[in-house]
Amino acid sequence: MCAPWTAKSSGCAAPWPGFPAGTLKSVLYGAWGINLKPFNKNTSLARQIAGWAGLRMAILNLILFLLFSALYISRGIQLQLVDPLNQALDRLIRKIDDGELLLADLPEYGLPEELRFLRTLEQSGPDLVVALEDGRSVYYDEARNAMLEGALPDPFTEIDPLSGLQFRLDSVHGWMALTGTRVDDPAGGSAMVMAALPLNTLARDLVPVLGLLALSTLATLCVTRRMSRQLSLQLVHPLQDMSHALARWQGEQYDPPPALGAADELGQLRDAMEKTAHQLELARDRHQKEEEALRLFYADVSHELKTPIAVLRAQVEMMRDGMLAPEELPAHADGMLTELQQLQTVVQDLVTLARVQAPGYHVERQACSLSAILRDAGRSLASLACKRGIQFSLDLPSPDPVQDQVLTNYDRLRQLVMILGENAIKYTRPNGRAGMRLKYTPDGPTVLIWDQGSGIPLEDRERIFWRFYRGSRKSDSIPGEGLGLAIARELCELLDVSVKLEHTGPEGSLFSLHPPSTARDSS
Repeated sequence: MCAPWTAKSSGCAAPWPGFPAGTLKSVLYGAWGINLKPFNKNTSLARQIAGWAGLRMAILNLILFLLFSALYISRGIQLQLVDPLNQALDRLIRKIDDGELLLADLPEYGLPEELRFLRTLEQSGPDLVVALEDGRSVYYDEARNAMLEGALPDPFTEIDPLSGLQFRLDSVHGWMALTGTRVDDPAGGSAMVMAALPLNTLARDLVPVLGLLALSTLATLCVTRRMSRQLSLQLVHPLQDMSHALARWQGEQYDPPPALGAADELGQLRDAMEKTAHQLELARDRHQKEEEALRLFYADVSHELKTPIAVLRAQVEMMRDGMLAPEELPAHADGMLTELQQLQTVVQDLVTLARVQAPGYHVERQACSLSAILRDAGRSLASLACKRGIQFSLDLPSPDPVQDQVLTNYDRLRQLVMILGENAIKYTRPNGRAGMRLKYTPDGPTVLIWDQGSGIPLEDRERIFWRFYRGSRKSDSIPGEGLGLAIARELCELLDVSVKLEHTGPEGSLFSLHPPSTARDSS
């Protein structure tokens, strides 16, 4: 098949002729279409996932390439080297057994003709040589197309035939596989049958197959990278939305990330962020309310305490400087006492208002008798009305054992009733009438508080529950600083009680309270 290995040349041939240098690198480079940027930690997560998926697929295919190549070469050596060697051995042994050839008494001439079967077997691929004991070697010279007899040719001169399969790098044919076997005849003669196979022969047959595998692998890698990138984007996009949401949280915009349809780990993370955002939003609102309540409290204190303190200071300075006659001192002392009482009332109202407006402030509620609360407050209101020359009435129906029970706090609901009742008495005309009435309706109990005042102007009706608002037609003869109804509004929110101005006009005003009944709450 090939010429004797006597010719020498400098340099080494490529082990796989036809396999371009850098092909493996090109395949791996083309597998993900980019350089090593996907493995940079500063690269996006989607690119990292796609890059690592491509790298793992490339390594797996490289391993498969090597395994396939090793199996292919092993199979090729078996078919093209070992099997022809065994056939040569069989032919030589058969000649010996038939008496056609005696290794102990070899003819001096015509030996190549006796071993011409080597020419036929070399067509299977390997180079075959029969080395005799007398130093002669018989082989087929492909260049001369003849059987030759002579010295042992390369590369058989440097191998031990009895060492099994061997590999060596030949200067002409590149890597080669070599092996040999000893043959003995009954007369005591022996010979060595050796075979050599250039591996580039197998490589030429392997390259097209590997090329198809490389193309299919490259297509698989591209598809894998694209699919892994698409799948990773399904992971990255929700994470990006969550990251943007967290960035907005720094500006106290606690908007949750967009909703996810899946209930996987990302969906659970998003739901946890939504709950956290809601908690942060509540905490922010609570903090803002605390700051606003504190600011309003300071403003209220400075606003309401400034005038009575200034009056008291002026009166004290007049007494200190001797500007008052002795007979004027009792009148000034009464005025100072009045201012102090008014100051005490304002302070108490401000403290109450600040307390009920404080975030997180709550009271325990339990089942209470509404008629008992109204009866208790009615006694105090009747005494107050009597001092001012006003008739106060309390109208209570026969107690309904179901609707009379309300879920509330006794003291705070009584305080609410007292505020509205005192306000009704305060604005009732002299010798007029005011009162409270309880009635039961299908929607629950209702408390009506009425007076015979001058009514509330239309422009004031939406502002009567503002703090320090006393109406556009307030009179200095009516005491108070406009805090009562503001406190009443806060108490209504605290106790879940609805308050409404039912009617107002020249003949008076009518307010209604709707406390939650235990029957409605249980239903």
